[in-house]
Amino acid sequence: MLAARTYYVYQAIGVFGLACTFTTYAPFLLSLGLSLGEISLLNAVFWLVAILSELPTGMLADGKSRAWSLKMGSVFLMIGAIGYLFAQGFGIALISESFIGVGMAFFSGAEQAWITDALHREGKDHERRHVFATSAIVRSVAIVIGGLVGSLIALWNAQWIWIPLMITSPMTFFVTYKWMNGQGEPIHKMSEREALRASISLLKKSRSLVWVILAMIVSGGIVAFNHFWSPYFKPFVGTLGLSWVWALIYFACALSGFWVRRLKISQGDESKLILLALVFTGMGLMFAGFATGLWVSLSAAILHEFGRGMFAPLVDSFVQHRVESGFRATFGSLQSFLGRIGLVITPLLIWLTIRNDPNTQSTIGFIWILSGAFIVGGAALLALVRPRN
Repeated sequence: MLAARTYYVYQAIGVFGLACTFTTYAPFLLSLGLSLGEISLLNAVFWLVAILSELPTGMLADGKSRAWSLKMGSVFLMIGAIGYLFAQGFGIALISESFIGVGMAFFSGAEQAWITDALHREGKDHERRHVFATSAIVRSVAIVIGGLVGSLIALWNAQWIWIPLMITSPMTFFVTYKWMNGQGEPIHKMSEREALRASISLLKKSRSLVWVILAMIVSGGIVAFNHFWSPYFKPFVGTLGLSWVWALIYFACALSGFWVRRLKISQGDESKLILLALVFTGMGLMFAGFATGLWVSLSAAILHEFGRGMFAPLVDSFVQHRVESGFRATFGSLQSFLGRIGLVITPLLIWLTIRNDPNTQSTIGFIWILSGAFIVGGAALLALVRPRN
């Protein structure tokens, strides 16, 4: 199977299982007795575990095998899903979330590194951004379908939303084992220590890569939308109605993927569009917080998701253009290690801000306004120091 096609199949299966939890993740945790503040604290722990696991897993992906790293990620996700299936309170949820965090760290960096070097072996370096954008479209479609399926499952039992992830994790393990061995391994093999040294050295020398990591930190404000959109829209549409709200919101991610795929600018020259993506993301979040009606809030949320859908493939193309084969996964993990700091800081600040506040739409709207303003303000500062080449 061609590398790009293999990558799309792998992404579709893996994302579908996770997406089945997306629409009712927060309502499920609320049903366990957690507050909105505790959900933010749980999310902060998830990102802290994922970030602390980034460098070791990235080094193993370059030094040992990227395919091995992807298989281990599938194993950890399955364990986390099993834990959540039997969770009864904050403690088991915290352990399950930690396993999922380690699993996501095994994926981080290794996925992008695998497809980049697999395309190089096929002589298709020029298709890199096209593949990243197509992957974003595939992921968006899988997320929409998974979210719809998850909302239907939750009508019977909210805890059953973890069953699809228990099924898809062995499936991604099989796809990796069958079709992803060797194809996307480093062109020039390095040891784990060599890959880490090369990654740190490159980051010290490259102003552009430091800039894109700062952009990732700013984008951490999106956490405010991730887990609060469903309790915010649920009073408007009910549990089943969250399925079509989810479809409308995430359809915007697919549209942005089509747009990025058709861009004619040179690979590695995406900085202006990365800033535009941040502005769309932040403005959408702010307007959703200010709005008082369903359709105005929903329109703002669609703008927010359009920006988010642009951001990831643009960043992947921007970074992979600048990193050599031997340490792609390690640099990807170093990038995530630093860039995802915002995903830890934001939910911690949210928890501190609303830990004594009621679980209401007004509380969520207030947090969205603050988070959106942070993203827009950060984009304005980044525009002042944008790399010119």
